[in-house]
Amino acid sequence: MRYEGQVIIVEKNRKRAFWALAIVAFMILVSSALVLAGALVSQEVLWTPIWLGTVGLLGFGLSAVLVIQTMRSPWHVAASPSTLKIRTQAYILEIPWEQIAGIAVDEVNFRDGCVLLFEDPAAVAGGARFLVRSNRPDVVTDRDTMLARMRENYENLGYHYGIPGRILELGPEELAQFLVKARTGLLWES
Repeated sequence: MRYEGQVIIVEKNRKRAFWALAIVAFMILVSSALVLAGALVSQEVLWTPIWLGTVGLLGFGLSAVLVIQTMRSPWHVAASPSTLKIRTQAYILEIPWEQIAGIAVDEVNFRDGCVLLFEDPAAVAGGARFLVRSNRPDVVTDRDTMLARMRENYENLGYHYGIPGRILELGPEELAQFLVKARTGLLWES
């Protein structure tokens, strides 16, 4: 967490991303060793280790790219006495505390995360600032798409917005407690 005056910023979990990248780098070395072993160890070319090593290099190379993209993304949550601001790669969502009706822990993307329930989802979506343009239906790039996603989440999952627990440096329970303290004002009194 980082403090900037009366704004507290909960940043991305870079420690977890670093260890994921270290594991991927190790597996790239193992895959490279397989390719070299298949090509150089015996008189004949051994195709099984070459094939396994090549598949490993492609898969772990793609994983490394994804981990680096995740590490570089601007994901964070900023709490101030008046608003909660959520920044993702696609948008900045600034939510007045009065619009947050509930804060809980629930399953988000198949793991525990912090979830928010809004008084008026249309007002919350109307306050979003969108950073990207895309024709992909899974990317939230406008108010209507965001509102539709909030309604779909509410109907299917019981909440409007979910913050995956693995993204930020605080766990789901810690993040929920932090947001409850910020919303009720206890965070600013201490």
